[in-house]
Amino acid sequence: DPTETGFVTFEAFLTAAAAKLHARSQDALDEEVEAAYRLFTRGSEGPITLNHLRRVARELKEDGNVTDDLLRDMIQEANGGEGIHAGVSLEQFRDVMRRAGVF
Repeated sequence: DPTETGFVTFEAFLTAAAAKLHARSQDALDEEVEAAYRLFTRGSEGPITLNHLRRVARELKEDGNVTDDLLRDMIQEANGGEGIHAGVSLEQFRDVMRRAGVF
């Protein structure tokens, strides 16, 4: 609240948020990626499987909008075409998140 009015303009908020995001260390980013990965795998070592993606879609109430074919395509895209059975490793997940600009 640079003006001490009890409110923050969107521009001031965006500036502060961007600075905070850019100040994160690589270790902090790695921890965030690993935490997100564990959300998909329910804490297991991985890989992310078709069943994991189905569960996430169901929990997000998107299971009616997301077909198994789409989920299979997502796995294939993330793992470089290694096949559905291979799932998505932590490194592959990290790469997808970087390409998407999430982390």
